[in-house]
Amino acid sequence: MEIISSVQMRQIEDACLKQGISTETLMENAGRAVAVFARHLLEEQNGCRVLILAGAGNNGGDGLVAGRYLRSWGEKVSIFVPFIDTPKGKTVQGCLEASGDIFAGLAELEEHLADADLVIDALLGTGVNRPLEGIYKEALQMTANVRNTRPEMQVLAVDLPSGLNADTGQADDACLKADFTLSLGIAKQGLFTHRGLELSGAVSVADIGIPPELTTDIQAVLIEKDWAKSVLPVRSPHANKGSFGRVMIVAGSDRYIGAAILAGSAAMRVGAGLVTLALPKSLTGAVASRIPEATYLPLPEVSSGTADNSAARLVLSELGKYDVLLIGPGLGQTGYSARLVTEVLSNLPVGLKVIIDADALNILSAIPDWWLEYKFDAVLTPHPGEMARLAKTTTEAVQSDRFGLCQKFACKWGKTLILKGAGTIVTSPQGETLCNPAANPVLASAGTGDVLAGIIGGLLGQGVSLFEAAGLGVYLHSLAAEALRSEIGDAGVLASDLLLKLPVVIKGLKQD
Repeated sequence: MEIISSVQMRQIEDACLKQGISTETLMENAGRAVAVFARHLLEEQNGCRVLILAGAGNNGGDGLVAGRYLRSWGEKVSIFVPFIDTPKGKTVQGCLEASGDIFAGLAELEEHLADADLVIDALLGTGVNRPLEGIYKEALQMTANVRNTRPEMQVLAVDLPSGLNADTGQADDACLKADFTLSLGIAKQGLFTHRGLELSGAVSVADIGIPPELTTDIQAVLIEKDWAKSVLPVRSPHANKGSFGRVMIVAGSDRYIGAAILAGSAAMRVGAGLVTLALPKSLTGAVASRIPEATYLPLPEVSSGTADNSAARLVLSELGKYDVLLIGPGLGQTGYSARLVTEVLSNLPVGLKVIIDADALNILSAIPDWWLEYKFDAVLTPHPGEMARLAKTTTEAVQSDRFGLCQKFACKWGKTLILKGAGTIVTSPQGETLCNPAANPVLASAGTGDVLAGIIGGLLGQGVSLFEAAGLGVYLHSLAAEALRSEIGDAGVLASDLLLKLPVVIKGLKQD
């Protein structure tokens, strides 16, 4: 599924006008599509009463057209129009005159909500990014309150829930949670990130007559099962361990021994042929007892659990034998760790695939213009806090524009960037963007990021490209978490629980 910003959608609509496709035509197509979808929902729940919340803009016009069609098909339709006594655009005015059974008062709205089977939310569309207020806010809050007492009443959002930002996924407190969202023409990116995932319900896309040639430049898509299956590495029955890549993981310190275990295990569980853990010498025994299948590069220490200044030379002396380097999980941020990271990244063998994770990202963030020093492409895996440090901004600013910032800095830094969180985003230096439409509290626990980094390393070892390994890794990580939520619940799941689920979800993906 392709996804776009509100600016891109306006550009496409302008291009439609230049081709002779009027706003009225697009609105007619959109309204009919909404009516067809609504009729299907009514048939499923054996309902007949539809309440449409129609605003003064084009989104409201879509709702009014839907009302006209539903009335003509025999459904009982009432329409709340808070702008009834205000100036309206010509298009919306025409729809209003044809729809009938219209009211504007909140008291009447409460009466109609008492027996509505389906509410169609067409109050506000992509063009409204200001806080909700006045009668619009009151109407949405009233609808939400009634829904709490009548959970059988379903809500269908037209294009996006009113009060949800189409670009950022941020939402007004009065935003009405939908059971279904019918996105018009092309899905809006805000539906799949931040709060959009919890507020949009099941998202579908309606064809409203946009010519296909106007959408060829769209670079952002959802990560879906068919795409993930198409980029899974092929495993020949005649292969040996060298066929599936050699991965070195530089990880672990006295306080974060588990990070090395989780990352190394994850790389092996997705199929890496050989994994070597480079970690402080005193930690090797503890980690090897948990992962006997790995090989080890014990690093010299300045103190127990802290690699010394000669560790980088040892790592570099071995790196030429490997296909992939993952550096950062659990390293800590001491001066010794910083020297290890910067020396290794400054002297990488040509052709090595690199993932920079966790503490290595924090070490980079302390270096002015670090991307000018390290010009090679690599996969970066920041959560919002790490992204804020790298980009010299705040976590709030990152969360307020996840797509925009991810795309901006992937290009600026020349890196494949994964911005973790609800609706994880993956962007290449060229602007290609993937979004994983999932949010799962199972992944909000210590160590799950180490597992993700290891998954990506294992996929890179098997020949998957940086961008595709990042997207596929995010997807497999999410599938494993969803399987655990189904089996165990959303609390008490450990990062290590993900590991045994990884081969299972890969097998299921292949069989599907």
